[in-house]
Order: sequence, then structure tokens, then C-alpha cells
Amino acid sequence: MNRILIEILRKKKFALAAILLLILLNAALMVLVGSYQTKALAAAQAKWSDLRRQAAAAGKADAAARYRQTAIDLETFRTRIPPRREFARVLSDLFESASSSGVTTGAVNYNPQKVKDEELLSYQLSLSVNGSYAAVKSYLADLQNYPELIVIDKVSLSNTDPFVENVTMDLGLTIYLREGA
Repeated sequence: MNRILIEILRKKKFALAAILLLILLNAALMVLVGSYQTKALAAAQAKWSDLRRQAAAAGKADAAARYRQTAIDLETFRTRIPPRREFARVLSDLFESASSSGVTTGAVNYNPQKVKDEELLSYQLSLSVNGSYAAVKSYLADLQNYPELIVIDKVSLSNTDPFVENVTMDLGLTIYLREGA
């Protein structure tokens, strides 16, 4: 048995040396990567713990500070609701935004309703726009970033001709306006 091992070592010494070198390199890389990952993991755990402490401390703010912040947030929200008399301007802005996005608008239907227990009116709008897919997408992005309180209720896209890029987007929007202003 010893003679066979000696013969294998003598004939395959380069292959065995290469295998031994690869084993040593693998072990060295495992130690190196393991030490790097241990440091990175410790840093990530410390950062996570610090963020949890900060979040816990922020949640324990006194009631008066939370009340003041909530009042500020509510007032900011209310400023986004235009008065009823500005409905024509809001519609004009919607059409202007459509024009700047490169879409054409179709008929617009709207139905005003009073919001129960609030001094608000909600205008349910149905609107249709036509244009290229990029233009329709741009218009939809403009609506999402609109400064007034506009809710996109429904979006429907269609293209009747597979050879021409002419997308029709039917929208259902709700615009909120303050009553009595």
C-alpha cells in the first residue's frame, strides 16, 4: 500500500502540489472573507440597533409635540384643497398639463357631490386622453404630482390598432374642493 502511494506521489507530484495549493488558497480566502464579513455584520448590527433606538425615542415624543406636528400636517393638507370657485382653474390646469404632455383630451364629464359631515365637495370626473404611450404616461405622472388634492380612481388604457401607437387612456378622477369659499 505504501509503495502505491509513493508511486502516485512520484508520478502525480505536480497535480497533488496544485491541489494542495488550491486547498491552502481556499482556506486563506475563507479566513479573509470571514473576518471581513464579521466586521461588516457587526457594523450593520450596530447601525440597525442605533436606528431602532432613534425610532423608539421618536415614538416617545411628548403628546404636545405630536399634537403640534399633527396640526401643522393637517393645515398643510387643507391648503391642498382649493375653494369651490377655483374649479374652472383646476380644470384649466388639467387641460394645460395634458397639452404640455402631448396628449389630446376628449369629452369631460363631472358630477359634484357633497362629502358627508365635511365642508367639502367632491367632483367625480371622467376624462379621456389620446396620444403616444410616452405622452399618456407623462400625463399620468403629472396628475400624480398635482399640487391640489386630486385622486386617481380609475385608469384604463387601450390601443385599437396594433400598428399605430395611439393609446387611449380613460381616467376616473376625484377633485376635492372646499365648500363656501
